[in-house]
Amino acid sequence: SEELAIASLGIDSRIVDALAKRGIVNLFPIQRAVFQPAMQGLDLIARAKTGTGKTLAFGIPILDNISREKSSMQFRPAGTPRAIILAPTRELAKQVENELVLAAPHLSVVCIYGGVSIEGQRRQLASSVEVVVGTPGRVIDMLERGDLRLNEVKFAILDEADQMLAVGFAEEVERIMQKLPLQRHTMLFSATMPSWIRNLTSKYLKNPTMIDLVGENEDKVAEGIKLYAVSTNDLAKNKLLADLLTVYAKGGKAIVFTKTKRDTDDVAAVMSRSIGCEALHGDISQYQREKTLSGFRDGRFNVLVATDVAARGLDIPNVDLIVHYEVPGDSETFVHRSGRTGRAGKKGTCILMYTLNQKRVLRTIESEVGCKFEAIGPPAAEDVLASSSDHASESIKSVHPDLAKLFLPAAQKLLEEQGVNALAAAMAHVSGVTQLPPKRSLLTYEEGYMTLQLTGGNLIDSSAVSSAVMQLSSKAGMSMGRVTMLSSSTATGGVFDLPEDLAKEILALQNVGSNVLTAVKVLPDLQEDYFQSSFSRGRSFGGGFRSGGSSYGGGSSYGNRGGSSFGGSSYGGSRTGSGYGSSYNSGGGYGRSEGSS
Repeated sequence: SEELAIASLGIDSRIVDALAKRGIVNLFPIQRAVFQPAMQGLDLIARAKTGTGKTLAFGIPILDNISREKSSMQFRPAGTPRAIILAPTRELAKQVENELVLAAPHLSVVCIYGGVSIEGQRRQLASSVEVVVGTPGRVIDMLERGDLRLNEVKFAILDEADQMLAVGFAEEVERIMQKLPLQRHTMLFSATMPSWIRNLTSKYLKNPTMIDLVGENEDKVAEGIKLYAVSTNDLAKNKLLADLLTVYAKGGKAIVFTKTKRDTDDVAAVMSRSIGCEALHGDISQYQREKTLSGFRDGRFNVLVATDVAARGLDIPNVDLIVHYEVPGDSETFVHRSGRTGRAGKKGTCILMYTLNQKRVLRTIESEVGCKFEAIGPPAAEDVLASSSDHASESIKSVHPDLAKLFLPAAQKLLEEQGVNALAAAMAHVSGVTQLPPKRSLLTYEEGYMTLQLTGGNLIDSSAVSSAVMQLSSKAGMSMGRVTMLSSSTATGGVFDLPEDLAKEILALQNVGSNVLTAVKVLPDLQEDYFQSSFSRGRSFGGGFRSGGSSYGGGSSYGNRGGSSFGGSSYGGSRTGSGYGSSYNSGGGYGRSEGSS
């Protein structure tokens, strides 16, 4: 509506025009809520969800005020900004700087942070500067050297203030706040309000206006982010991760979060054999960090594996998928991780990988954040191949016409010889698929197994299903995996795994009674216990014998997928082994077979 249009709010026309060039013509919710009190010069605390466009929330009022002030001012002494913006990480500081420069190119904005030579930043401060964005540690360095003076500051901003404490900047922040003029406008932005934040506001803000866009009972993850949870185990994770990226990222950008630097390196090393990806963590040099971020941002590779600290404040637009490779240690970390997608009103997807012993943590996150995960199973082979086909199609479309012309003679010859099969083969090659995918369990991701479904009126529990399978084939009954019952109110029965040869054998039976036996291509709705235990059972057999969970090694699910780099990304399965176990039952019963493998 008109009242939300930036052009109608009386903002400096240069800012309006600069934002319009980027397609920003209306205020997002956080910007609308902050705009009026900020323009009135009130101190404020804004509690907002991650990824809601808060940089411009404080940026627009500051830039507008300084722009008008500059028009009537002839000269500003070196190193005396009118606004100081503190950020917990260099990545966030650079992101804020970039947003402000794009919104007000007529103003001088300087970004100062550690990890790089201080001399270049000192030279920037030696000239007239309106806005300084920086990390607390480097700001202190500049103050002690005399290159930065805060006596002229009119606006003080603490962005993602709760993370200042998390990364150890609490003391530096207070030292900086003590050096600011008493007459100033202070704004604090934070997703959470720990005691340190409350103490800080009571000491350094004057009757602040509280703007809470989260609330105590609201989901703190930005709207538009779809949340999924998938059960796994440590041996299955890399193979599962590769297929999750293929199916859910849909060729777009994805960030995989790990807990430790070692995990980041290990996962990136395995994934990079078949997927275009790189690692980002605190031990990587600043030069390499910026090179990596630039490559990810520009689409030279589409998967970034990162630690939480390294990914704070990443200036990466249009991230389509977030994968929590490990369950976050707390709800705040989950919110900040997930906030890398679905930013500024856009859609996004977030997948949490968890093991059985992490189930309680998952439920705690749901309770504290106010969200709900949709439980999913591993992607079916057909879904992975379909996604690979879609990616290949987009890659082919992205080839420059002039380059394509060079291949026309050969393409024409292939079409004459093979017709449309030639294009299909080319798409398979582009996607990196070199062989037909092996059958694998949809319950455990174990290769060489098929997931079957048996339904019938008398199949009311797992024992009944096991008995029916045993009656069909004693060998199948002794080899079948743990039965998981359907949750559907319209059908009774269950799903289970069998070795591929046995599955084909019983599917081919003609006289199997009144039940219905089918090969499962997509997992039906299952009772909740599947998602708690499908990857963590031992292997028990009829007759009372039981062995520990078995482990299986293996190569890639689909051969050398991901060999192509067309379109800036390539996806494929990992080459790690996988380990699974299931519990088995046996008994008697009857069934009827339908369908085939």
